[in-house]
Amino acid sequence: MVFVLSNDNASVLVDENHGGRLASLRIHDAEVLLTDGPDVTALTWGCYPMVPYAGRVRSGVLRFNNIDHQLPLTLPPHAAHGTVFTQSWTVVTATESSIELSANLGSQWPFGGSVSQRIELRNDHLRLELRVTAGDQAMPAQVGWHPCFRKPSHTSLIFESMLLRDDHGIATTIRERTDAVNVDDCFINPLAPLSLSVNGVKLVLSSDCSHWLVYDLPEHATCIEPQSGAPNEINDSPVILAPGESMARWFTIAWTGRLIH
Repeated sequence: MVFVLSNDNASVLVDENHGGRLASLRIHDAEVLLTDGPDVTALTWGCYPMVPYAGRVRSGVLRFNNIDHQLPLTLPPHAAHGTVFTQSWTVVTATESSIELSANLGSQWPFGGSVSQRIELRNDHLRLELRVTAGDQAMPAQVGWHPCFRKPSHTSLIFESMLLRDDHGIATTIRERTDAVNVDDCFINPLAPLSLSVNGVKLVLSSDCSHWLVYDLPEHATCIEPQSGAPNEINDSPVILAPGESMARWFTIAWTGRLIH
């Protein structure tokens, strides 16, 4: 089922059956998310939560407490973007302006646990919140969002540095100064508000996540993804949740009005 949030400035479609994702975000009647097209897959449309890991996991292998666990190779040869972006979620509460959903982390995650998200539409921005909670055993955890925007006419994505990728496409800890243009890379420490102009609407992105993935190689879309850690960090330097413990992050998409062409 698809739920609608709306006000005088914007409307949001939330699809509980396809990863609890934003299936549409229309601002002043202009669609800003990628919603369809010949190149669209489950990985590349709307805006979906990435839980309990975000970005790539090397070879799909999660090593925890000296035990290797094989994760699904959603982006061969690696795992990517978590276990819940194709699952059905359960709607907990819904109003005209907000919705709360929840999901189990699924059979492909070996530790149990759950995730909840709250989506709230306000007059000038959309606020997304994720909370991942361990089940009856400790587990590593990471969260993020994967918004696929229609190709911007302009971007301003200025970061302190980029994490270089190795030969297998996994981010390292080596930092390099670069512009976030024609990349599929992980960045840290925004030096200015992250903004983009999509379909005549100026958007500003913010989050309490520590890392941002920027993927702007396709001609039809740009993905700007806040994540609580770098790709493969669930192996390299994971946040460990004790049984019943939670971790939460937020992400906002704000707008400043329709642009004049």
